[in-house]
This record gives sequence, C-alpha cells and structure tokens, in this order.
Amino acid sequence: MTAPTGTPPLRRYYEVLLATLDREIEPELRSDRAKFLYGATRRMLARLCEANETTPMLPENLAAPPPAAVVAAGGAAATLGSEGRRLDMIEAAVDRRLNAKAAVPEASGGGHSITADAVQAYLRERLDPAVQVTDFKILAGGRSKQTIMLGLVDAKGIPFERVIRRDLLVAITGATVVDEYRVLVALADRGYPVPRPHWLETDPARLGSAFMLMDKVEGRVAGDVFDPPESRESVLHSAAALGALHSLPVAEIAPTLRPAMQSSLDVAQLRDLVLDLQRTWEANSRAACLAMDAVFAWLLDNVERVQPLTAVVHGDYSYHNIMFDRGALSAVMDWELVRIGHPAEDLGYIRAAVLNRVEWDDFMAAYRAGGGQDVHRRDVVFFCLLGKLRLMALLFGARQYFESGATDDLQLADVSIFHLPRLVQQASAEIRAVLAQPPA
Repeated sequence: MTAPTGTPPLRRYYEVLLATLDREIEPELRSDRAKFLYGATRRMLARLCEANETTPMLPENLAAPPPAAVVAAGGAAATLGSEGRRLDMIEAAVDRRLNAKAAVPEASGGGHSITADAVQAYLRERLDPAVQVTDFKILAGGRSKQTIMLGLVDAKGIPFERVIRRDLLVAITGATVVDEYRVLVALADRGYPVPRPHWLETDPARLGSAFMLMDKVEGRVAGDVFDPPESRESVLHSAAALGALHSLPVAEIAPTLRPAMQSSLDVAQLRDLVLDLQRTWEANSRAACLAMDAVFAWLLDNVERVQPLTAVVHGDYSYHNIMFDRGALSAVMDWELVRIGHPAEDLGYIRAAVLNRVEWDDFMAAYRAGGGQDVHRRDVVFFCLLGKLRLMALLFGARQYFESGATDDLQLADVSIFHLPRLVQQASAEIRAVLAQPPA
C-alpha cells in the first residue's frame, strides 16, 4: 500500500499509528496509567505528524528557515512574521489532530512503590491504632510530586478522607514537599483556598520519600497550562483568587519559604537571569529561531523598565493547578515553586490560557477586585516571556534526562515533544504582538 499523494512517507506512518490507537487501543483502556500512555503517545504522534521529513529528531522550531533563506528574504526582521505564521500553522495542525478526541488523564511516573498496607501501617502508628485504609488511589498526573487519595475509617467506624502528597524520584523542579509544608500552613491559617496539611514526614524510610498528609478538597481540575476552564466565570474566579494571593503580607509569608525564595530579584539579578536563560536556550535548542532571538533582545532592552512591585508568587499558577467545585474555585494546588517576586510573574504565566476565554482587561478587573495591585501591561508581557523561558529551561532538563536513558518515563518524552514547541510558538506570538505595537 502506498501513501496518499502529497503525504510524506514518514508522516503516513505516524498517521496510521494515530488511527490504530484511536480505533483499536483506546476502547480497550481500563486503568489511568494506560489512558495516560495512550494520551501522551497520541500527543507526540500528532506533533511528529507535522515534522519535516529531514528532521526526525524534532527541533524546537520546525519552521525556522536556514540562514541562507533568511539572507535571501531580506534579513531577520523581514522573516520574523513569516516564521511566526509557520509556527502558528504547525500548532493549529497539531490541535486539529487532537481535538477529535477528548482529553485523557495523565499518570504519575518515576516514583517509589507504595502500597495501601504500608500507608495503613504508618497511619496506625502515627494517627490511630485502629484506622483502616478502605480506599487507596494513586492519582494520574504529576511530574515531580505524587498524589494519593485515601479513604479511611476510624476506630468508631466513621469514614473520612485524606490526601498524601509525596516526592517522586525524578522532580524536574528540584523542590520537595518539605519546602511546601510551612507555606501551606501559613496560607491555610489566613483562609486562602489550599488543602490544609496535617503533618510533614521527612523520613524517606517510612513510605519511600518525604510526604505530607493533607485534607481532601472537593472539586476537579478544569483546564491545563495552555487551556482554561470552559466557564468564563471560573476564569474570573481564578483572577480574584490570584489577586487575593498577591495581597497577602509579604513580610509574614516570606519566613515560611526557602531562603533563596524569600526576596524578589532586583534589576541586575533579572538581567543576569535573562542572560542565563539565553545561554540555556543556545546550549539546548536544535534549530535557529528568529522569534527567540527577538525575545531575548526585547527582555534585555526592557529589564530596567520593570516596576518595583513585590508579592507572594505561586510560580506555577495555571489551570492544571486550580480546582473548581460546581463552578467555584475550591483550591489552588502545587506550591513547590512559591516565592517572593513580582506579581506579573503569575499574571504573565497564566496570560496565554486566559486569552483563550476572557478579555485581558476583564481578567485584570477581577484580579484587582480580589486585592491585586495595578500592574503595567508591559510588565505582564515581560514576565510572560520570562516565565516561558524558565519553563523551557526545566523542560530541557527533563528532555536531557529522558534522552540520556536515565528513565523511560513517557511523561518526560511528552513534555519535550509536545510542550516545548508550543512554548516557542506562544513566545513567538507574544513577541510579534509586542513588536507590532508603537513604542510606549
């Protein structure tokens, strides 16, 4: 059988694999782990379907023209828009392949083995000699922490629920639950919507790694780092909750953080960070990218214009970490990157997803109503771009770990093939919009 006219042979293989996954494998899936593997494989194949025949290793930017073409087209400035349109087309093509199927949960991986019996033995020693574990479920999702839902019954036969949040062997952020525990207590004491932690266990011998036991929060995650919830009201709730976070007293929260996270960066430190991220990009990217060159140049040109604002910053404030219950925000999760920083760090991080559902001015109005500060739009763009670079640096590390053979965790392959190119496309869209505006 030959490939249809106009379809590159390599793409044909990927398309057949996708069709087989959807037709033969997906209906037979049962476990969360199997569903994750199906979803992650499907996402990577959708990406690889758009790969150039000559680039099977998939660089971050498949659309980048070779240097000779740049020269022939009149230089970098003349081709930035053309490159950006090619990046947009690639992402649109990937989405068309994915949108035909519903999203599937991601599964955790790379962790130490853990069993219901081991958890019950620990809780009987620590909590109640008669406690029983009646339900034990390791949730899908999590690339640096593992979440385990527990159904329990106490000595009087009264059922209750708790959650274990546990470190994984492979944590691309480098943070541990030990870093999160004190700040979660401080936030819960102030009424901020987080799961209240009951205690921290730092002895890895007990259940394989450090962990904390927390309350269960009702609700579910209704979006991800690229897409918001379907409900416009839920997006505005997330804006108000972010404003409330940024209104918390920095002097009271800072002592609960790791020393390195207790103060925001000054202008010189911000510039050094941009230069460091530029070196990381140059050492790890696999193709020329005019958009990324423009991003670094714009950040360095504008670093001294950043307003000197300070707030408690979540660091990963996006819809894969925000839970909603019947339309209301019930909890903000995963505080491993929390720090004292600029409020535009969180605003810039969530901006791309927000714009898929809500006008930015409406989001900012809800943010200010929740207690947020007036933040200049230029600062939001600055930290939006900076946040993407920081995330890329983390994903480069994950990619290297996977490609070196140190792990077979498909989640790390997924972030390399699917998420890295999308971040580049988003950065390209942001910088094109910035450069199209008249100078402020």
